[in-house]
Amino acid sequence: MLSKDIVRTRLQRYNTSDGDMYRDHPLGTAAVLVPLLYRDDTLHVLLTVRSAEVRSHKGEVCFPGGKTDPEDKDSTHTALREAEEEINLKPEDVDVLAKISPIPSKAGILVTPVIGFIPDGFQPTPNTSEVSDVFTMPLENFLRAEGHTSKNITWKGLSSQMDYFEYKDNGTTYVTWGFTAAVAMMAATLIYERTPDFEVKTAIGSYAKYLSDRRSKLIATRNSSKM
Repeated sequence: MLSKDIVRTRLQRYNTSDGDMYRDHPLGTAAVLVPLLYRDDTLHVLLTVRSAEVRSHKGEVCFPGGKTDPEDKDSTHTALREAEEEINLKPEDVDVLAKISPIPSKAGILVTPVIGFIPDGFQPTPNTSEVSDVFTMPLENFLRAEGHTSKNITWKGLSSQMDYFEYKDNGTTYVTWGFTAAVAMMAATLIYERTPDFEVKTAIGSYAKYLSDRRSKLIATRNSSKM
């Protein structure tokens, strides 16, 4: 079992405020909360299912989150505010571990993943106008071949890969895909410090390499400054 201290230490290597540098991005900015908790000594991630009442992504599996409001102090504020609105998760109950460099969504919005621990016994109260269901699944599932499928796609003239992760919980089958799957894969890659068991052809692979190179340069800089 990965302890909280190990998870915290590994994520802190990639903590950044990069996302807060782009508040004036013409296509907008947003943030999502990647809520971690333990179930039966296994690290899980909490996910939501969008309701049929929302304007976009109806019925899709997502992380709590949304677009930046003008009054938001930073991306952490955005993620925590949205999580409280969607599932009644109080900001003071989130132990924020790291903010990862923003990832562009399909629409071009820069989305900052904010990763944090929430209480293991957290009981969500979904805002039914936005969320129809809430579940958790082992984070490491996003690195395993079991339950994973993919298909090749072409987007804006570029060849890519769409990843799908199927998980059954209490008789319900959930499928996580698209941007949410990419963020979950990224979080799992950084925390478990390994690549997926399946071939990755999406931009998430180059993004993971970018973060790894960034970490190596940071360590080298720190070591040289001590000499």
